[in-house]
Amino acid sequence: MQLNELIEQEGIENVANKTTISQDNLKYMVSEDFNKLSRVKALGFLVILEREYKELDVSEYREKVKLFFEENHPDHDNVIVLRKTSSTHTKEGFSFFKWFVILGIIFGGWYLYTQGNLDSLLQNIVSKKDVYNDDQALENNRTIEEAEKVSVTIDTREPVSIVAPVEPKIDLAAETTEEENNTARSIVETTATKSEATQSEIAQELTDMKAAQSLVSQTKESVTATDAKSQDVVASTGISTITINPTRGMLWYGFINVDTKKKKEFMKQVSTPFDINNGRWILVTGHGFVDIVSELETLEVSDRNKHYFYIDSTELKEISQKEFRTLNDGHGWI
Repeated sequence: MQLNELIEQEGIENVANKTTISQDNLKYMVSEDFNKLSRVKALGFLVILEREYKELDVSEYREKVKLFFEENHPDHDNVIVLRKTSSTHTKEGFSFFKWFVILGIIFGGWYLYTQGNLDSLLQNIVSKKDVYNDDQALENNRTIEEAEKVSVTIDTREPVSIVAPVEPKIDLAAETTEEENNTARSIVETTATKSEATQSEIAQELTDMKAAQSLVSQTKESVTATDAKSQDVVASTGISTITINPTRGMLWYGFINVDTKKKKEFMKQVSTPFDINNGRWILVTGHGFVDIVSELETLEVSDRNKHYFYIDSTELKEISQKEFRTLNDGHGWI
């Protein structure tokens, strides 16, 4: 069956839907108007048509395409030739190397589990599917001439620092909404390796932070005796609110109630206060660029490691991964 016979029999709309080739491109192919197509597209469309319609014979048509572009575009860019291939697979036994690889994978998974890193690794995996049909793939081909026309410029403007507002207090004892769970799970933890430029920005930010901390220390030294007495009154009331303040952009963190084992997780880059409701909580963070503030004290950490904390109405302290698992019945964050 020839191409024009296929179009007459099936209809151009049905052929376009089945092959994902646009109707305009099919019309160009039938009318042999190759000036509207590139060689890659024309040959690629023939492969798609052969694949979808086994009874279609396009060998003569393929020669016409090649002849046209040889006569009209002899210096055309390198052509990607698509072809149908068939392969046969024979059943082979597992070699020593294959067994070695399998055992290595099993041992690696066991090691991550024993170190408590497997849960974090599974949470940080994001499924991204880029779906392209054949027509879109062909449309994305670019010639060498087109690529040479692309210009790249470097943005030398100074970075702009944006201070995000503090969010309203969140009650940890309240029921978690499905929207909160979906939002927390849909965002990827942004702890990828920084470029040299980003590292320079971080160094500058650390310098600014140290200057701010020095100013705070000087201010504390000038506090009067009356203020010190007021602080003692606040300390005697205990901890009622924990404020999570990410210092390096987006931060994933999760709370677990030690008594009920209910969990809440968040993905935020703004300072957020939480009402602990006189409960006992354990906290895990995705990385360590964070300040944790309470009425009694402030814990400041600044590294790329995961950290664990224990919180109740009387104390806020950092704990080890082993202590975290003990308080969570032997589990990490699941």
